[in-house]
Amino acid sequence: LSTSRTREGASRHLRLLYKLIMGIRKVLAAALLLCFCGGTRYCVVKGFQQRRGVSSSHRRAHTSTWCRQTSKSPTELSAILPQPLEAAMLVRGGDVGAVTQSIVSGLQSGPFGILSLWSIASSVLVPLTLYRQGWSFSVGYGYSVMAMAISMYNILQPTPWTSPWYLVTSTMFYGFRLGSFLLVRQLVSKTKGDEMKATDKSARLQRIPFAVGVALFYSMMASPNLCALQASSPLGAVGACGAALAWAGALLEAIADTHKLIVKQQSKDDSGKFVGPTTWTYKLSRHPNYFGELLFWFGLWFGGAVATKNPIGLVASTIGLYGIYGIMTGATKRIDERQTERYGGQKKYDEWKSKVKAPLFPFVNKE
Repeated sequence: LSTSRTREGASRHLRLLYKLIMGIRKVLAAALLLCFCGGTRYCVVKGFQQRRGVSSSHRRAHTSTWCRQTSKSPTELSAILPQPLEAAMLVRGGDVGAVTQSIVSGLQSGPFGILSLWSIASSVLVPLTLYRQGWSFSVGYGYSVMAMAISMYNILQPTPWTSPWYLVTSTMFYGFRLGSFLLVRQLVSKTKGDEMKATDKSARLQRIPFAVGVALFYSMMASPNLCALQASSPLGAVGACGAALAWAGALLEAIADTHKLIVKQQSKDDSGKFVGPTTWTYKLSRHPNYFGELLFWFGLWFGGAVATKNPIGLVASTIGLYGIYGIMTGATKRIDERQTERYGGQKKYDEWKSKVKAPLFPFVNKE
């Protein structure tokens, strides 16, 4: 009897786990559909997956599948296509079209836009975290921000050359550039690749709730875009200033990251000798890439949440901004301590540190 109950309990837990995974898959599929196809486009599948009212003979009759993009609504598609070949916003196990429409509605208006962003960020972050746990804070970070920006751009379609357009395009650039840079750096640097592999400490299923929680934080950080794109009136000088700061920060970080990567790759000396960089942006502060990152997120917050005075957006984005500020300042302190321990006493390092006294904020945060 005890064995039977144990088996029943295990079977129940497995069923619940299966339902959880299927639910996550629906949201991921819908969010990816939004990101790459836009809010009013749907995947049309020839050869239907399981659906009520469609016989198995019909499903087996059309086994070849193909996808195309269309601007037709689900109702219009159902009227155009023959009944056995009704349009398919469905995958096996759930209605992706319904989930997609919920996410679109949240982005277009109302207080649930951050939940939609959360779903989109999760659709990128969960698979990447399952592959490599450390990617939740590196490659997945950049690409999830990019996915949210692309989705907002596709659905809300800002007028070109306006403040909301500059804000969302800066976010697209920032996310794509950062995710790609971190991915390339891990591929070309054996040390970085080994460090990332060493982060795989949790079982894969245990990474899912962790990644979903991190995705919520990223959605808060990116929420000022939503405030700006949903705004019914122009953002004015505040919005323009925020957009300019966001682009300046994104470009500064890109230049500093690229400069540092080139210097590190050109140096083949593994003896622990300090090689820099010490020029260009590294004359402004010792960590100009982190300064650029904070400048980008501050510009986004200022140009989106502050300019529109959206209360929900202000609260969410302020939490996100405060969080990334704490992360960047903490990382700056740790790297400075590690560099001092490793390079302290070397002439090149000591001279650079004595000249560039600002660890993070140029001309402000000096030791």
